[in-house]
Amino acid sequence: MATLLERLSKWKETRSMLQKAGDVMFWLLLVLLIIPGPRKVIATAVNRVALHLKNPGITRPDKQVQLNEQDFNWMLQDDQGNPVYLDTFRGKVVFLNFWATWCPPCVAELPEIQKAYKKHGNKVSFLLVTAQEPEIVQTFLNKHGYELPVYYQETPVPGVFEAGSIPTTFIISRDGKIVTKKSGAVNWDSRAADRIFDELIR
Repeated sequence: MATLLERLSKWKETRSMLQKAGDVMFWLLLVLLIIPGPRKVIATAVNRVALHLKNPGITRPDKQVQLNEQDFNWMLQDDQGNPVYLDTFRGKVVFLNFWATWCPPCVAELPEIQKAYKKHGNKVSFLLVTAQEPEIVQTFLNKHGYELPVYYQETPVPGVFEAGSIPTTFIISRDGKIVTKKSGAVNWDSRAADRIFDELIR
C-alpha cells in the first residue's frame, strides 16, 4: 500500500496539469472499453466517424457477379412472418444489407441507410437482413424510430452473399448482377451512393 501511495505522490509531483488530465482520460477510456455497455457506445461512435471516410462505388464490369436461379430461390421472412423469395425482387435494383442490433458498425450506418431509403426507397428495393429474433429487432427499431424493411433469414444464405463480417452490403442491378459489395460501416447517404442508385435506376 505504501508503494502505491509513493507512486501516486511521485506522479503528482512529476506530471504537469495537462499530463495529469491526459493520464486520467486515458485510464477512464480504458475502463470504459472494458465495461460492455460503454464499449458498444464508444465503438458505435468511432464507426460513425469512420463511415464518412468510406464511400461506395460500382465494381468493374468484369468483376461483377451474376446471380443464378438458386440464388433467386433464397427464402426470407418479412416482419409479418410471411415467406419472401429474393425472386420477388428480380428485375429491380436491390440494396441488400446484412446487419444485427448488437453490431456497432451496423448500428453506426443505420441512420445513413434510413436517409437513403427515404430518398430512393420508391425505386430501389431495400432488404435489411438479420439472423436475430424479430422481437429483439422490432424493439430496437422502435426505440430508435427507424422505419426500414427488415427481413429475417429463413434458409441458409447463398454462397454468393456469404461474407466474413457484418455489416456487408450488396447492390444488385436490374439484370441480376452484384455491382457493389461493401463490408463495414459505409456512408449510404453520400453523393457517391446517390450516383450508384441514379445510374442503376435510370
